Amino acid sequence: MSEATYTKVTILGEEYRVAGEPLGAPIPELAAYVADRMGEVKDSSNTIDPKRLAVLTALNLADELLRERALSAEWAGRLRERAAGLGSTLDASLQRDEPQPGLLE
Repeated sequence: MSEATYTKVTILGEEYRVAGEPLGAPIPELAAYVADRMGEVKDSSNTIDPKRLAVLTALNLADELLRERALSAEWAGRLRERAAGLGSTLDASLQRDEPQPGLLE
């Protein structure tokens, strides 16, 4: 078994030791993003309770994630429709008896 990799990060003045390797962005980049978002929530919510701040930030991040997922699904649907349309056009073109100028030259 390999040993866990730890990274020290600071979020709103508190240091955390985080284990693991993310599949996406590096842990310091993730921590900086969370710290920025927590700072925004702190500035706009008038709360200093760390637990409440963490929950409000988590809700904001979850909202952001779900919006991005919905947008991604919408674009994926549009791309599938476009690819199907292009495939149909290509199939129809290939089934013609006459070669189309410029397509295979």
